[in-house]
Amino acid sequence: MNDLGIIGGKIFDGARSYIANIYIRDGRITAITSDYLESKEDYPAVGKYVMPGLIDPHVHFSLSLGKYRSADDFESGSISAAFGGITTYIDFLDPITHEDEIDEKFLKRLEEAKNSHIDYSFHMTIAHPDIDPVILAKRTLALGINSIKTFTTYSTSNRMTDNGYILDLLSITKKYGIIETFHAEDDAIILHRSKMKKKQLPQDLPFLHPYESEMSAAMSIAAMAKMTNGQAYIVHNSSGISVKMIKKLDASANLRLETCPQYLCLNDDLYERDDAYLYTLVPPLRSRLESVYLHKAFKDGSISTVGTDHCPFKKAEKFENRFNYDSMPNGIGGVETSFVLLYNMDRSEKNVNTLVNMQSVNVAETFGLKNKGKIAIGADADIAIFDPSVKWTISISNLHTKADYTPYEGTDVIGKFISVISRGRFVIKDGKFVGKRLKGKFVKRRRVFWPTR
Repeated sequence: MNDLGIIGGKIFDGARSYIANIYIRDGRITAITSDYLESKEDYPAVGKYVMPGLIDPHVHFSLSLGKYRSADDFESGSISAAFGGITTYIDFLDPITHEDEIDEKFLKRLEEAKNSHIDYSFHMTIAHPDIDPVILAKRTLALGINSIKTFTTYSTSNRMTDNGYILDLLSITKKYGIIETFHAEDDAIILHRSKMKKKQLPQDLPFLHPYESEMSAAMSIAAMAKMTNGQAYIVHNSSGISVKMIKKLDASANLRLETCPQYLCLNDDLYERDDAYLYTLVPPLRSRLESVYLHKAFKDGSISTVGTDHCPFKKAEKFENRFNYDSMPNGIGGVETSFVLLYNMDRSEKNVNTLVNMQSVNVAETFGLKNKGKIAIGADADIAIFDPSVKWTISISNLHTKADYTPYEGTDVIGKFISVISRGRFVIKDGKFVGKRLKGKFVKRRRVFWPTR
């Protein structure tokens, strides 16, 4: 007998939509059928959208920045994510420079994540590495991780990796089945701009981190990825012009791009406000023109995935640095609102499948989450049930983050995730968190090989 049947919902699998029943046993999908099968529990989903649980490839829970720590730990972050339809996320190890740091930092993050209520994985992170790239690749894979985060900037805090190492690592990504991911900004441009400002304010962010900086670094990465037949992934693409220029290099087989909802829904007009400090993040919000180009890239398939870069801090922590951007903790929240904001840009069924692809199917395929991101027999029963008729207003009072503000405060939206299932068990049921006893698992990711040239 099946443990659970999801009855009569409209399934969106990223390619098509259709009405069927889904049956689950022992945490896996056992049947997708128009027939009625016997289950211990039936969940009625008529009139609802049923999709594979979303996967966020880019979050920062319990991120330590010295004096500050991001507002959401793994428990609160995972609950907020679940209310946003997310059933799996990928966080980051603390930056590693030397080989002997790897195990310690991996075990530290595993310990911090033990209170997560949904499944999770990690990206390796390197900072000014002093590790042979082959050894780094092998040690990363041994942990069940297949992606390595690299910074092309932040030389002043010793997080930057030079192009020589980047090239060497990219050249072995295909051989070893790993992905090199990038925070892409040109360090020299940022340093030059910083020297031009005696005092840096939040309002200066677009000047300090211009789109040209992102474009310069992204073009370099795209060229090296194509040249080495490597596997490169650029996180939080904010610049539509940058994406437009990358397309001209014809490197799509070797380079995948992620963007975030904030770059599609907000713009740099917010830096003209007195509370500009609340919108500090890197890369910063871009111009309305940039947003137009980014929307085009989003629609034409130039963007592969959506992450949130979820990293909120408290208002007071932002406020106390409003006259000194150098000390500002950067980041905003987004795991709970990501899908609904993008859905409200276009509430067509075609766009639902687009979002399922970019927020679930493509993420699973890109990062080797082989049992995630699909509604198929044998797959993990990670399922998000969305009611397209619910009207509500986004407010910090009805979100589940530990942050005390949201950049989308007062935004009216239609549609809400009402129930979310992780490995066959409800985390959210009929709008209520019921997953207190449910603990997520660390998901090991093996070698991954993209269909490159």
